[in-house]
Amino acid sequence: MEPTVNHTVTRSKRRDFLGLLLKGWAVLTVLPFGTVILKFVSPVKTKDLDRETIRVASVADIAPNTAKIIRFNREPVIVVHTESGQFKAFSARCTHLGCVVQFKGDEGAPHFSCNCHGSQFDITGKNIAGPAPRPLVPLKVSVQESDVLVTKVRIPT
Repeated sequence: MEPTVNHTVTRSKRRDFLGLLLKGWAVLTVLPFGTVILKFVSPVKTKDLDRETIRVASVADIAPNTAKIIRFNREPVIVVHTESGQFKAFSARCTHLGCVVQFKGDEGAPHFSCNCHGSQFDITGKNIAGPAPRPLVPLKVSVQESDVLVTKVRIPT
């Protein structure tokens, strides 16, 4: 006598297997996109973001009446060596729309200028012309031995 084969059970098992295979393929296809999206929306964690103080340069590297723009915790900072020998640091972002300001030490009185919309700031960071609504944000500067250091703490204005 021949064994009876239930074709309904075989088709059901095959259909279940193909459904499971299709679900696994869909997950493996969507997973890389989900990973990219999660990396995009999650904050970046690097050693640079955790720094409280950064060495900008040696005192001799920044000549009087010149400035240096550096990146500090992913933000531009401008460090100025004034004619009187002081070091000052400010956020280099213009308070109007966030463009990076430049130091102009050779054009009349030393000042910061935003090339985007014409804002100008004096050597103390105070806004003196243009659409900028607030002064530049000052940062703490210290000189230890021959190194110029900038600290994340903002000086109250």
